[in-house]
Amino acid sequence: MSVSGEWFAPTELEFSAIHVRAKTEWAHLSLGDGSGTVGQGEITSTQLASEVASTVARLANRIRGRRLSSDTDVIALNGLTTGQLEEDQVLATAVSGLRCAVTDALAQRAQLPLVDYLRALYDHEGTPERSVQLYSNINRSMLPDDNGPVDRSPDSFAEMASRAMEAGFTTAKCAPFDECKAPFKSTGLPREAEPGLERIRAAKAVIGPERTLLVDCHSRFDLESGLALEPELREAGVGWYEEPVDPIHDTDDLRKIRDNAELPIAGAEHGYGVALFTRLMEEDALDVVMPDVKFCGGPAEAYLIGSELEARWDSSVSMHCPSGPLSLLASAHATAAFGNKIPLEHAVYEVEWRHEAMEPFEQVESGYLVLPDGFGLGGRVDPVAVAMRGRSWTE
Repeated sequence: MSVSGEWFAPTELEFSAIHVRAKTEWAHLSLGDGSGTVGQGEITSTQLASEVASTVARLANRIRGRRLSSDTDVIALNGLTTGQLEEDQVLATAVSGLRCAVTDALAQRAQLPLVDYLRALYDHEGTPERSVQLYSNINRSMLPDDNGPVDRSPDSFAEMASRAMEAGFTTAKCAPFDECKAPFKSTGLPREAEPGLERIRAAKAVIGPERTLLVDCHSRFDLESGLALEPELREAGVGWYEEPVDPIHDTDDLRKIRDNAELPIAGAEHGYGVALFTRLMEEDALDVVMPDVKFCGGPAEAYLIGSELEARWDSSVSMHCPSGPLSLLASAHATAAFGNKIPLEHAVYEVEWRHEAMEPFEQVESGYLVLPDGFGLGGRVDPVAVAMRGRSWTE
C-alpha cells in the first residue's frame, strides 16, 4: 500500500497540560488543518513547558499552511541540522512533538492506524500486533505528590513491585539510588549506594527469580563507582544496568563499565535520531538503547531506530516512556511497527485516573497496552480531562 501521496497543511496550533502530581505535568501540542484533521504529540520534558511551547510555536510558524507530506518537513522547512537536534534538548523535544503530530495527521489522512502507516511508509511486510507488552516503572509512583514526599523505604519498593506483578506485569523497573551523586568521598563502592541496594533486594524478593527487575541509576555514578556497583547489582539478580553514567556525554566511561560488566548496559533516553543511537552501538557503549518518542524525533524516527538497529543487533532497542498516556500510545505504535522484542516502559500507579486522560481510555490489560481502533494514534488527549485537571493555551 502506498501512502506517499498524502499531505497535511496545518493552520492551527494549541497546547494543553494536565497536572499530575507535585511538579509533574503532561504537556501536549495539537496541530489542526481547520477541516477536522488534528494531530497530537506529547512535549513533556524536564525543561519548562513554556520554553518548549515557545520553541514549538516558532518552528510551527515555518510549516503553517504548507503541504507537509512527511514529518521530516518540520526539520527541512526550519533549516535544522541533526547536530543541532542532538545537542539541544529543548529543540529536540519541540521537533519530536511536531513530528509526532504530523505523522498522526498523515496517518489519519491515509485512513490507517499509525502502526500500519509506519510499516506501509517503509514497505515493512507482515501484520503487526495490536497489543504491546509493557514493563512497569514503579519509581514515579513513589515520587513526591501534592502533599509532599512519600515513602521510599525498601518495604514501599517491595509493595509497588508486588502490586505490578499482581496486575500481570512480568518486569518492573526502579530508580533506587536517591542518596547517590558522584563524585564520592570514598573509593570503591560508595556507602551512599547501600540504601538503594536495600530497596533493590526488597523489590527483587517479591518479584522472584522467574521475573525481571531492571535498575535505572539516572547517571548518579562515575567510572570507579559504576564499576564497583555492577557486581552488587548482579548478585542482587538485576536484569539490566541502566545509565550508571550519562551515555551521551560520558561515552568513554560507559564503554569501560560495559567492557567489565556481565549485566546488559542500557540507556541514552535523551538521545535524538537514528545516527546517534547507531553510533552508541557501534562504539560498544551500550547493549540496549532507549529512544524516547518525546526526544528522539517522534514515532517515525523511533520506528527507524528500532528497525535499523534490531536488524544489526538483536534485542538492542527498548523504548523509554515514563511520561503520559499520549507518549505511551505513540511509543506503542512505533514498537509494534518494528516488532520490538523488549517490553515497552510504562509508569504505573503515578495517579489512579491516568487512563481517563485519553479518549478513548488508555487500556492496559495484564501487562499489555491494547492499541485503540481508529486512524493515526487512534486516541487523543481528552479535553474534559484538560478542563478538570489542567490548562490549555495558544502561543
